[in-house]
Amino acid sequence: MTLRRTAGLAAGLVLAAAAVAQEPKVEPKTDPKAASTAQKGEWVPATFRAFLVADDRFPPKVSPPVKAEDRDPRDRSSKMHDLVGENGLSPVVAVFVRSDPTDLPGSGVVKLAQALDKKIPDYRGDKLSGFVHFLWLDAPEKTVALVEADGTTRNVPLDGEFPDDEKRDDHADAVLKLANEAKARNVPFGLVPGKGRMIDAWGLKADDKVTVVIYNRLRVKDRWIFPAAGPTDEQVATVIKAAEEMIANVGKDAPR
Repeated sequence: MTLRRTAGLAAGLVLAAAAVAQEPKVEPKTDPKAASTAQKGEWVPATFRAFLVADDRFPPKVSPPVKAEDRDPRDRSSKMHDLVGENGLSPVVAVFVRSDPTDLPGSGVVKLAQALDKKIPDYRGDKLSGFVHFLWLDAPEKTVALVEADGTTRNVPLDGEFPDDEKRDDHADAVLKLANEAKARNVPFGLVPGKGRMIDAWGLKADDKVTVVIYNRLRVKDRWIFPAAGPTDEQVATVIKAAEEMIANVGKDAPR
């Protein structure tokens, strides 16, 4: 019995070592000691908490919904939510927009959301997902006082959020109007501040109007910067194709 247990343990260690050896190694293009900013080949640097203006992924239990309980409990519309955390290791197409949503009807941003919306059902088994977040809120940093176990108080700085912008409802209405035009039910539309620690962590610069990041298993596969109207039709096709290849090639770039 002891011999069998020893052999089983040895086999387990061999399998574990093999799994570690198969982990893809991506050479960093920046200082390896520097923090990730979601550049190509880097890890996803942080979660991304946003106010979801439109989340139509889950049909209501009663249509059209009249009361709050008529909606699917997974529907996060008009709520703060972190889609990066929700999607976990799944493949994601993340679209970050600094452009005015009122300027975007018929734009590349809308076309990308629509193209992604059509692809998500095709890759349901791979759990492909995506979102469009507008970096449009003017929400200054705030400080929260925490009381330590010894009774002392420590001030902790936090990013501003949706409730901290006095014009939040106007911004939400503009984003909702665009989301309704897009009719991309599988792609939530959200609102976040234009600056803050979370924005810096993702490397979302003030002059970058539309940033698209695709990642899988929390490793960034590719990243693009587009002008205010978003990608052209050809560039939309490029992003979608890259997302499909990202899913198809999971694990194939591991060293042998």
